[in-house]
Amino acid sequence: MQVTCLVKRWSHHTISGGYDRLGSAVGAHIIKRELTIGKFGRIAQKIWRRRTSTGSYLIDYQFGDWLAEIGILSTNLLRPPDVLHVLYGDEQLDLLLRWRALLRCRLVVSFHLPAERVSDRFEVIQAGLGKNIDAAIVLAKNQIEHFERWIGAGKVVWVPHGIDTERFHPGNRQPGNGRVKLLFVGHHMRDWNVIHRVIDEVYYFDLPVDFDVVTGDEFLPYLTGCSNVKFHSGISEAALIELYQKSDALLVPLVNATANNAVLESLACGTPVISTAVGGIPDYVTTGCGWLFPKGDVGPIMDLVRQLCANKAVSESRRKEARLQSVRFDWHEVAKRMSVVYSAVTCGRSPKKAIIEFDRTREH
Repeated sequence: MQVTCLVKRWSHHTISGGYDRLGSAVGAHIIKRELTIGKFGRIAQKIWRRRTSTGSYLIDYQFGDWLAEIGILSTNLLRPPDVLHVLYGDEQLDLLLRWRALLRCRLVVSFHLPAERVSDRFEVIQAGLGKNIDAAIVLAKNQIEHFERWIGAGKVVWVPHGIDTERFHPGNRQPGNGRVKLLFVGHHMRDWNVIHRVIDEVYYFDLPVDFDVVTGDEFLPYLTGCSNVKFHSGISEAALIELYQKSDALLVPLVNATANNAVLESLACGTPVISTAVGGIPDYVTTGCGWLFPKGDVGPIMDLVRQLCANKAVSESRRKEARLQSVRFDWHEVAKRMSVVYSAVTCGRSPKKAIIEFDRTREH
């Protein structure tokens, strides 16, 4: 089977992280937008920007994304793959959806944003066009029902986000100094109010906790005045992995989420996760490898922090299960599940039914 993946890289993702790794995991031909263009390209880009309206319903859809779609439509006329998989339907899918009749292959699309963030697109701006998709991949189980309204019954399936469990792995745990080490990573849909309040309360009650915060410089003002924090920005992947390995837990409060790279990276390093019971996070974090609390609630998090300060074995006991949980999301496992979807759409079968049968087989 010939699969082509239209991919995109985000600058804040680690080298070995990010959803674009799926393309290589399934052995696909990779197409990505070109960010470097010549003089003629810059002129064409200015004209395109004046005429396009994609900014109202797509995130970070640039001239390079438009060119990538044009390129796919052109080569598809003579050498169509069996399946075209657009890895970021929220940000790089426009022409292929509107000009679906010109695409001579099956169209599979992954969606990363919660349904509430894309409802206007499929209910108003591009109403009805979602039906042109042969299979929609969502990264959180609670998104299936929402997307079925736009894509069609039986065409939406959960295939989890993956993680490179060879690159992200546990390190050698050394006896600490008795202080609890908590790590915060990222910025997308983070609950800055909760993380700030937790850090403030830890400082106020003089708890033996050290915080490491890894985020972009532009987000540091959210934590202004937090003297018990060490900030990291633009660090290498190796340095980030070392922080995961040395931390007692990843603290990543969220306002919403489907999948989360930091959560998967932390689990792969054997580091339990403290997060929020929203969106798809319960699909990835269990009670055996972490703790999930109600959205916006600081009290239960502080109770747990006090437990960790009193007995670090509370987090140590979850490290083995954290690693085991991450292996379930290794890219090789995700690729097997995705291949079931590809096979189903090429044969004209329901992707949802195919996945149900696949899961039943694995259970036995």
